[in-house]
Amino acid sequence: MIAAIHRMGLIRLARVCLVVACVHIVPAMGQGAVAESAAQSGKHLFILSGQSNMTKNLMQGFSAKVEEAYGKENVTIAMSMKSGRGIRYWCAGYRYSDNHPPSEQEQRDNGSLYPPLIEAVKAAAGDQTFATVTFIWMQGESDAGRSHADVYAESFLKLFQRLETDLKRDDVKFVIGRLSDFDMKNLKNPHWTKMREVQVKLAEDHKDGEWIDTDDLIQEDPNAAGDLHYRPAESIKLGERFAAKAIEMIGPKQPSTPAPQ
Repeated sequence: MIAAIHRMGLIRLARVCLVVACVHIVPAMGQGAVAESAAQSGKHLFILSGQSNMTKNLMQGFSAKVEEAYGKENVTIAMSMKSGRGIRYWCAGYRYSDNHPPSEQEQRDNGSLYPPLIEAVKAAAGDQTFATVTFIWMQGESDAGRSHADVYAESFLKLFQRLETDLKRDDVKFVIGRLSDFDMKNLKNPHWTKMREVQVKLAEDHKDGEWIDTDDLIQEDPNAAGDLHYRPAESIKLGERFAAKAIEMIGPKQPSTPAPQ
């Protein structure tokens, strides 16, 4: 089952404070062969979020690959995105960098996209249980453009920890899409290269984190005067790349064991 919310600006969601009570997510199962077997043969929940490069084409590429790996009946995808938003919109406890004292409106906006994200998970998951949960994150362009790389890692970890708490798990995996090589001279986005470094370190330092390289996916359009967005074909490839990394982390589906005669 796939439930996707591609443009939250077009789809109004009820704002709720507590929305995970009805989401039946299997908690961490412990160590050893039992946990490994469950992770490889059970159902899998994938949560896709981010800003404008988290697109329906990305989800198309992603879903095709994970469904091929695990079977459509074993895959659930929840997607919630919003264009042009910094990570603070998902992080209620966002700490502003020293170079940006916040306005009252900015402080009110902090964390405003997190309830719709959990609501999307609730709608997609229904009463299912899952052996694994993986968070797919494609975001950071806005923060790079506003020179907020210094507080990005702690903001992501606050978001991720809240997600694990609300899902009642301590084994959620995440995959970050590192910003492309669009602005390696930091001409349009002062923290572009710094953000790339932050994202890689963030994933490599976390026991459940990974990142993917997107540098070959931006195809420069001479009529677009430079664009940090992926074209549809490249977005599909990006989704496939996210899926490949998630599958690598979870492991392949194991053959079913015949019932004893």
